[in-house]
Amino acid sequence: MNAIITGGAGFIGSYLSKELIQRGFNIAIWDNLFRGKYSNIKELLDENNLFFNIDMSKYENIGQMADLLLTNEPEYIFHYAAINGTQYFYDIPATVLETNANITYNLMLALREAKRRQNTFHTKIIYASSSEVYGEPLSLPSKETDITYVVTSHIRDSYAAAKLIGEFYVKLISEELGLEWITLRLFNVYGPKMIGTKYGQVIPEFIKRLSEGEYPLSVYGNGEHMRSFCYVTDNVNNTIELALSSTKNEIFNIGNDHEISILELGTLIMEKMQLTPKFIFLPEREGDHKRRCPDTTKIHAVIGPRKYISLEDGLEMMLGKH
Repeated sequence: MNAIITGGAGFIGSYLSKELIQRGFNIAIWDNLFRGKYSNIKELLDENNLFFNIDMSKYENIGQMADLLLTNEPEYIFHYAAINGTQYFYDIPATVLETNANITYNLMLALREAKRRQNTFHTKIIYASSSEVYGEPLSLPSKETDITYVVTSHIRDSYAAAKLIGEFYVKLISEELGLEWITLRLFNVYGPKMIGTKYGQVIPEFIKRLSEGEYPLSVYGNGEHMRSFCYVTDNVNNTIELALSSTKNEIFNIGNDHEISILELGTLIMEKMQLTPKFIFLPEREGDHKRRCPDTTKIHAVIGPRKYISLEDGLEMMLGKH
């Protein structure tokens, strides 16, 4: 089977690419290396598994994408390409909104062009959306049927807005073209190889800052924000099992439903690094949601029950103690 992974040189994308190859797929990775790293995928590449440096946000590259779609004839497209990393949402919100919306729109335009050229073309699109689309959730754990929304006065929601419009692009244009689709709303994935700067995510950032001598550890707000963290291999395996199932044209949460506060997370990391937990509390960032936890009933009704890697074991693996 053939698959395309957009953003495949990034954190989740590179793990997904490796697992697909291990399952017998031939893959084509599309990435412009803004956040992805060639070193993440170099060992995966050969005559059957290829890399293409493509900026999917540029309209002029739609023709090239359509060419590659028809050449590769992918049974599956795993669409992860995006500007992620929370600090970007505050630093360059307009770029986040424009780039992420254009990436998905241009992919769908390329699929429309491929279908125009070859009416028999068919694929299944797995789109990586985000739990950010739930905003400050109105109920917990969040269900796929819950209200999604953005707050235009919060520049952080530039990311959520792009992901929401992406959900519409994938759904509506796929249905226009007779293609299958699945949208995934991802909840806080973590693991080794993740970016450890402020432009990454909280777990690797905490580890990097502490490793470089920051102590006490600075956190935004009072540390009572709650999050649910899913180890990257759990995320990838659940994604592939869902993609390979007969399910189509549905939205799924994908994550671990175990909640922990940021203060508890920082404490756990410091204890594992042989540090006495101490914190400095910074002003809270605008629009930083208080809680985030998935209801995973729907995905497990399709792929069956799964045992998740615990946060404690996941942190041990990130710290190289497993």
